[in-house]
Amino acid sequence: MAKVCLGMIMSVDGFINDRQGKLDKLYASFEPNEVINEAMANTGAVVMGRNSFESAEDTDAYAEDYEFQVPLFIVTHYPPARHPRENDNLTITFVTDGVENAVRQAKAAAGDKNVVVLGASTGQQALKAGLVDELQVAIAPILLGEGLRFFEHLDDLEIQLEKLRTIETNQQVEIWYKVIGQQ
Repeated sequence: MAKVCLGMIMSVDGFINDRQGKLDKLYASFEPNEVINEAMANTGAVVMGRNSFESAEDTDAYAEDYEFQVPLFIVTHYPPARHPRENDNLTITFVTDGVENAVRQAKAAAGDKNVVVLGASTGQQALKAGLVDELQVAIAPILLGEGLRFFEHLDDLEIQLEKLRTIETNQQVEIWYKVIGQQ
């Protein structure tokens, strides 16, 4: 059965973008590795928020060069007027009735493969709803001081995690956790 995995790269001080909303400083140290490549190959669908989706300069480019060539489910209140380009593998569905429905549709599309959730707000919503099975956090070697925090709006929610593995590259650390409960 497909797992729902929330993954993100963040600064040591917990930000997933800088003051201007840019990601490039975080990804400057990113080094693909066997585990990441295997996780990407085992991804059958992606759920992300509209802000994450539109962080690409040209949303039509997803069909050409996005690392996940799988169905994308975009959580939004308002779909864009023009539907972005798709291809045989990458389809784009705008889901207007919440993260729960987006994850349900993504699981159906993924089959036996995993669903990856991307983006701070969408990830926080999925965590609050108890939809996340695993959490993968890559820690970039930078202190940003300001920006968007990965775990900002979880209110009083306490989530118990069990470490599955840790991967060290030359520049960063990745920690994989299983979500074992929340209160």
